[in-house]
Amino acid sequence: MDGGSTSGLGDSNQPAPRAPATSGSSADRIWWSRDVREPLPPPRRRLWSTSRGSMLDALACLAVSTLWWSRARIETLLPGDWGFYNQVPVGASMLAALLLDVVGLAAVGFLAVLAVRRLRRPGWRRVAAVAAAATFLIALNAARLAHSIVGASIDALGPPWLLALAVLGLAASSIWPRRALRSIRWVALIVSPLAAFTIVHTLWMFLELAAGPVWRRADPVPLGRTPPSLRRVVWLVFGELDQRIAFEARPAGLELPALDRLRRESVYAGAARPPAGTPEVSMPALITGQAVVAVSPVNHDDLQLTFADGKTGLLSAQPTMFSRARALGYDTAVIGWDLPYPRVFGGALGTAAFRPSEVHEQVRGESFRQTLGNHWASLVPPVHVRRLLVARVTELSEQALRTAADERFGLVLIHLPIPRTPGVYDAATGRITPWNFTGAAGGYLDNLALADRFITELRRGLDRARLGDRTWLIVTAERWWRMSWRYDGGVDRRVPFLLRPPEGGRTTHVDAAFNTLAGHELALAILRGSIADGRAAAAWLARNPVAPPRDYTPEGQPIY
Repeated sequence: MDGGSTSGLGDSNQPAPRAPATSGSSADRIWWSRDVREPLPPPRRRLWSTSRGSMLDALACLAVSTLWWSRARIETLLPGDWGFYNQVPVGASMLAALLLDVVGLAAVGFLAVLAVRRLRRPGWRRVAAVAAAATFLIALNAARLAHSIVGASIDALGPPWLLALAVLGLAASSIWPRRALRSIRWVALIVSPLAAFTIVHTLWMFLELAAGPVWRRADPVPLGRTPPSLRRVVWLVFGELDQRIAFEARPAGLELPALDRLRRESVYAGAARPPAGTPEVSMPALITGQAVVAVSPVNHDDLQLTFADGKTGLLSAQPTMFSRARALGYDTAVIGWDLPYPRVFGGALGTAAFRPSEVHEQVRGESFRQTLGNHWASLVPPVHVRRLLVARVTELSEQALRTAADERFGLVLIHLPIPRTPGVYDAATGRITPWNFTGAAGGYLDNLALADRFITELRRGLDRARLGDRTWLIVTAERWWRMSWRYDGGVDRRVPFLLRPPEGGRTTHVDAAFNTLAGHELALAILRGSIADGRAAAAWLARNPVAPPRDYTPEGQPIY
């Protein structure tokens, strides 16, 4: 063969040249084959790791949201005292509102967490950490206000220390944003079982509601017959009307013309004491006329009373001023707050209305929209509590004035939540407003002026209805002002007791100390005709002394 053909075929004994390492596609190579000169491929993100982190973020956000809505959660899912002191029963709209708020706020928080994770600038991360810390502090404060045990343990530090800790927490979040975010997440995950319980409990209560209503309704029934006489008694019980502040140690510049006029025309006792230091105990005692030392709700509609002699009994089973007045032939009415008068005494009443104390009911609503509004408003307790008190004082006052001026009723009990704080009245302008932040003392004095104005309107309404000349007016309080010792440095548990006969007259003093429980039998004696004028009433009180409690416990329970 010639050389050309030999060179064309090549030498069969020599290996073929290797292709360059960079030639060809990676698909042509075996999957485990890689040149050491090639860079390592980017690590693959594990789907399980990403999902697990997102789940933990979502759970932490749900926990913070649950703390944020602590007041709504407790009042809806864990109502104390069987819901006895509530006006609105738990319904599907309330449960739906709670579920929407908890899950909705958690979803917003989760989206915020995803956004924070994408931040690269240190400045924005600091802002995000401070915002997260502030949100968590608000949630903790909400839990402090809603849980008495948590609140007592935290409040033991004192306001200055709490404020200092909050400032330090925000400062630390700005200095160490990454550590702050991790710490918040870690603490939130510790609370996460509470969030899971809240969701499960809410769903379970939907099933409980489907079983049917549990609240008994005892609608008032008018008596429907002519009373045996034209005599009438209107008993006005104020909340925390203090004897010393109202009459003896009245601050300069505070004018109470209606109370002063009433005292000039009444049987006036300056040493009267209430049957207890809380309305929950005082009002059942006044209504039954028995010395009650403790109460305990047994269901939505009844209280178990513990009497001074140690015996117990249900409130609905006791003879009351209403049932006894009806036995005499007089129709009865009650307009009040705190106790569910229509549910307990409805069968012995011609008409009744009540509004719950803001201590027991702040976030419940008749509708889904109203419940949502109360949930969000409850996040600002100082304003929300005043707003609720304004609405309830206004509604009760209007109903009380109409009922007292209705001649069908021979016995009318009016129980109002004034002049107790917070302040909801501006004495300078004469307006009821939720924006009175003058402090405990200033708010009480303004509300005292509001109570005086109500007496003026009550007497004016009786005169317009031509009932003033046959209506006996009793004015007292269910307890003294609980903050009086901060105001004047002393503790004085006396309350006013004024009894104005229809004809008025001059002041008749009763100097002996007695229990305002005496008003129960006194009102019935007036309806029977045993007492004809102020002097006879003063003599009756002297002949029928009712010993006041020897003392009261710090919780307001009487000690006989």
